[in-house]
Amino acid sequence: MHTAAFFDFDGTLYSGHLWKDMSDYFRERRERTGLLWTYLLAHLALRPLNLMRLLNDERFYGSWARDLTWVLRGMSVEEGQALFRFLLEWRILPGLRPDVVERLRHHQREGHVVMLVSGGFRELLEMLAAELGVPYVVGTEAEVRDGVYTGRAVGLAITGRGKVEGIRRLAAREGLALDWPSAYAYADSRTDIPLLQTVGHPVATYPDRVLAAHAQARGWEMLGTITHPR
Repeated sequence: MHTAAFFDFDGTLYSGHLWKDMSDYFRERRERTGLLWTYLLAHLALRPLNLMRLLNDERFYGSWARDLTWVLRGMSVEEGQALFRFLLEWRILPGLRPDVVERLRHHQREGHVVMLVSGGFRELLEMLAAELGVPYVVGTEAEVRDGVYTGRAVGLAITGRGKVEGIRRLAAREGLALDWPSAYAYADSRTDIPLLQTVGHPVATYPDRVLAAHAQARGWEMLGTITHPR
């Protein structure tokens, strides 16, 4: 059985958020603004439903990550790779949290199975994983047909309970026997509670206020300052 360490990306390992980075990228270049505004307005319109508890946090916040595939619609895979490489080099690598990266390095030194587990694009996460020497990635799969992104996500939604299921599927595919009671998970959002409560060592990392309160009530470790909800 393997001890594992699971790291969320947005807001946890990385101090920024991918949807904001992509919005800035396209706005600055005045490209794909129609798709960008459709994405932003559609999700902002759901906020009142979330506040009235008619749309739960997992579905509301999770949709921001999963539906970001809309903005890729019509781009070639080559264009997408260039976009991800730009964001990695100019935003993500400079924005990694040193204390969280040190935790990741600690788990690597201990010989633990380290994974990036995020609703972010799998291709982008794989680029980051290669930089960090992380062998496993669970992320959102953007659908491609004839070398072009369709704007849809395929497969499992890697948010909330979907993160746990995504890890289990990857472990089965790779033949990894994971010891969940000895596992660690690092995450920042209320939507990550299903993952955090599944492992033996949950770490609320730069948590939003809801997650911070949940962690404090249960005696979970907290790393970094409390942040405002997204």
